Amino acid sequence: MVRRFDQTYRDKVAWWRDYLATRDPEQTVVWGAGSKGITFVKVVPEGARMSALVDVNPHKQGRFAPGTGTAVVGPEGLRGRPVRSIIVMNPLYRDEVAQAAHELGLAPDIIVA
Repeated sequence: MVRRFDQTYRDKVAWWRDYLATRDPEQTVVWGAGSKGITFVKVVPEGARMSALVDVNPHKQGRFAPGTGTAVVGPEGLRGRPVRSIIVMNPLYRDEVAQAAHELGLAPDIIVA
């Protein structure tokens, strides 16, 4: 079981590395600045180059992810940014994130981690 976990982990990291290789990480954001989002930008190659972590919690906004220094912004912080992809950490929020992006005038790819 441990070997299977190790391989699954490596496969997922490789998939995200390849995903970001086909996009500009600076035009990609992670929606969710909790432990999953912060770990994502630290572990995935090129993750630290993502332009922001987005979180609706005002206590997280204006801060930076430990280890990478990735800025944490509220949804309004995306207005006017060239965002091509939003990676959603929690699949339950996919539709809500899509709606928020639309309301901000954005039309990014939205993908669930």
